[in-house]
Amino acid sequence: MRHLLLLGVLVFLTGTSFGQGAEGIEAGAQTITVRNFLHVAAPIVRESLAAIEGDNFTDVDLVEPFSPPTTLGGVTVTVNGVPQRIRSVSRTLVVFIVDAGGSGLRAVELRTKTNVVHRSSFQVATAWPGLFVQSTGEDSEAFIPSGLWTTDGIQLLPLTSAPIQVGPANRPTLVILQGSGWRQGTMMGGVQVRLNGIACPLVAARSSALFAGQDELVFQVPAMLAGRGVMDMVVTVAGRESNYARINLGNAITTSAKASGAAPPKRQ
Repeated sequence: MRHLLLLGVLVFLTGTSFGQGAEGIEAGAQTITVRNFLHVAAPIVRESLAAIEGDNFTDVDLVEPFSPPTTLGGVTVTVNGVPQRIRSVSRTLVVFIVDAGGSGLRAVELRTKTNVVHRSSFQVATAWPGLFVQSTGEDSEAFIPSGLWTTDGIQLLPLTSAPIQVGPANRPTLVILQGSGWRQGTMMGGVQVRLNGIACPLVAARSSALFAGQDELVFQVPAMLAGRGVMDMVVTVAGRESNYARINLGNAITTSAKASGAAPPKRQ
């Protein structure tokens, strides 16, 4: 009887079920949060990056951006019973790629390295853009998107808080952004990029050829925006706005600047 009472006290204090079997250990008091990885205010999107937040998922930090497996660090994720590819794992965060199944309510199950099972559900949208930004704090690179820019299509430079040169209308500066959630946008009226509300010509909006679960977007900077400085950037799909980002536009490229060799530095 004493042993049974002690076991009851332990169960009450830990709040964790001891029902282990072929199905694994059912999680008790701990809850998990499933969200859009890049845009916390947006729903999760088909063929995009989603995050699961919690604790004690694994004891390693691993990232597999090129060929994500369905088991990483001992962790597995299934959505409606279908194994999902996992981009990264840590003790408190798992990032996975949502499969191309239909929109609507989906059931998710995460099994930790120690065989603890967490279950939840989430709504899936067809498209909703999310941008990688370098920081969301108060540093100089806050909300600068992760990407590249070029004035000649050859020399590719990383986006930073420093101003980028703006090319003329006949040879505009191109900006290449990385994100997720807009590859299906062409079926919903297209993808748009605006700087302080001014539309920018779109060159391409497609899935990344290198990083699994990521999308790539290429747009032209209108020549009339030269010298405008820091401008708010928004990517939209059928009116659905991305998370906040900003870009710093420098002066126009002049013929004399090109002749003097003041072109962008060599490709890094």
